[in-house]
Amino acid sequence: MGVAFGGGSTPLVKADNKTAFEAVAAEVRQQLQPGGRWQYTSNLEKEQVNRGLDDMQALFEKFDTVQKMDPDTRMRLFNDQEAVNEILTKRDGEHLVCSDEMPTGSHIPKRVCRTYAQMRQDEEDARMWGNTGRPHPCKGGGTGC
Repeated sequence: MGVAFGGGSTPLVKADNKTAFEAVAAEVRQQLQPGGRWQYTSNLEKEQVNRGLDDMQALFEKFDTVQKMDPDTRMRLFNDQEAVNEILTKRDGEHLVCSDEMPTGSHIPKRVCRTYAQMRQDEEDARMWGNTGRPHPCKGGGTGC
């Protein structure tokens, strides 16, 4: 098993042995970096993900496979996976979000779909540019702040 890049309830982090888990953990950690699938994860969430991955790694170091784990250890692994997957699912830059928006000058709503990453980039652009179409004077050390 490995990283399942699916939508909905498909687990993002799931592995049944040490080797598979190491590949999954490396991919997740890489995708938490700027430009990655989960780049919009907060620092606290990144710490939680890394802590969960570290805990799972320790379990695989001790038992090598899920089949060798006792029931309590399997439950701990499952809980760690659930916690990590909850964060990754919530901050997945590829997750599609749709909403009905009213175009200017129209009374007919239009369905607009964007990825979570596009929405976050739009928010950052709006903060950077303000509502004027020009860079905000306080961004980049401008005067008048």
